[in-house]
Amino acid sequence: MTVFAFEKGDSDNPLGQLSAQDVERLPFGAAELTADGKIVAYNDTEPDHLGGERQTIIGRDFFGDVARWAGTSVIATEFRKGVAGGALNVVFDCAVANLPYKVRVHMKVSPILGTYWAFIKRLQRAS
Repeated sequence: MTVFAFEKGDSDNPLGQLSAQDVERLPFGAAELTADGKIVAYNDTEPDHLGGERQTIIGRDFFGDVARWAGTSVIATEFRKGVAGGALNVVFDCAVANLPYKVRVHMKVSPILGTYWAFIKRLQRAS
């Protein structure tokens, strides 16, 4: 079993070795981004409440189109800082409006590929 750490000190990057099919099977949301925040690859972990096939988000702006709630927050600011500085590895726990759970967002550089990962893991709200 592969363990994917969601911690700031996680220095290895096993995700650079995953195929697109492997990314689809991750137990949390993952989006591979370009330096300007465009989506290169992703897995769709959200349930389909509308039925039918959803449109792809490849090529769309992660912060402006897909995760707008993160685009106006410190998450987007830290992403840009990490890209500019060449070292991105930040973790945020946050509540998102209209979601019944909190999420942990881990943004990390993929130095070999020159891309960046955004991982979004569901957390249980404390009762």
